Amino acid sequence: MIFRILQKAMKMNVKATIFIGLLIFVLLSAKAIQVIEPQTFTTYFSALWWVMTSVTTVGYGDISPVTAGGQLFAMVIVYIVGIGIMGVAVGYVVDVYVEFKNKKESGKLAFKGKDHFVIINYTRRSKETIQELLNMHEDKQIVLIDEDIEKVPFVHEHVHFVHGEPADIHTLEKANIADSTSVMIFSSDGVPNASFADGQTLLVATSVEDYSQKINKSIYTIVEVTSEKHIASFVHGGVDEFITPNQTSARLIAKSGTYKGISEVFRQLTSSNYGEDIFTIVPQASWKTYGDACQSLHNMGATLLSVDNNLDIAAKSSEKLPPQSKLLIVCKSEIYEQIKKSS
Repeated sequence: MIFRILQKAMKMNVKATIFIGLLIFVLLSAKAIQVIEPQTFTTYFSALWWVMTSVTTVGYGDISPVTAGGQLFAMVIVYIVGIGIMGVAVGYVVDVYVEFKNKKESGKLAFKGKDHFVIINYTRRSKETIQELLNMHEDKQIVLIDEDIEKVPFVHEHVHFVHGEPADIHTLEKANIADSTSVMIFSSDGVPNASFADGQTLLVATSVEDYSQKINKSIYTIVEVTSEKHIASFVHGGVDEFITPNQTSARLIAKSGTYKGISEVFRQLTSSNYGEDIFTIVPQASWKTYGDACQSLHNMGATLLSVDNNLDIAAKSSEKLPPQSKLLIVCKSEIYEQIKKSS
């Protein structure tokens, strides 16, 4: 029996062999000391207890060998050999942990979770996005993909790093984008040419779309576009949403210059750290018209911002509200939770 176990162990890796060897050593040592001192170790369990406490600690002193033979066995076999094997086993455990930690930090481990956010390319803007997502979702995981960084740049228990070419299907599979909530693709820093920057981003977006078609599963993609004139190319590539930071910030500055203080409103709406926030809900059964939804939300302490991206709520007050529409509201998080419970 033991010979067969040793044969199988030799075919396994060194770590498994060490642990199997330690187990066999403990079991045999317990039996041996019981045979040597049956009057002291009246049961196999008491012998096993003594071996385990002697190998892993200094022992408890509640039971110990009293004969010369038993004490010699303890000194030579249990103390020297046993503690030596235990030390090797502990060393391998530490090695496994260090190896796992190094692989995780260097982005070599695949992510197995679901309903996570995937962020491609680590930039100043994506760093802010990661922090905002962590503020908004305490229990959500974030997977960061980057090929230029060798070690995880954002240390957080909910941030998983994957090192690799973002346009490579194997990298996308390691990030498990198939089960993600959304994929956010950022334009790389340090690329002065807008066409070149958007070209790189489009390549990644196209790879995500190709992978989506390959697995026959929709993957929601949001892309940072440097120049608005390139949006048509991203539309053709199947991208769901586009963010144009250059044009958006320029227009916001223009609006602030005309309508002073408007930037503070946008800052509050786009940050979970200030004031109220934007949330998405579905219509309640009692809301038959746009006006019904607007008034009901107002009574609950929320403001209806848009319905399916349409902002002209007041003009459609008496019109029928589509039952499957998406409503954007502005309110405090506790009010949003109350609205969800009442739905």
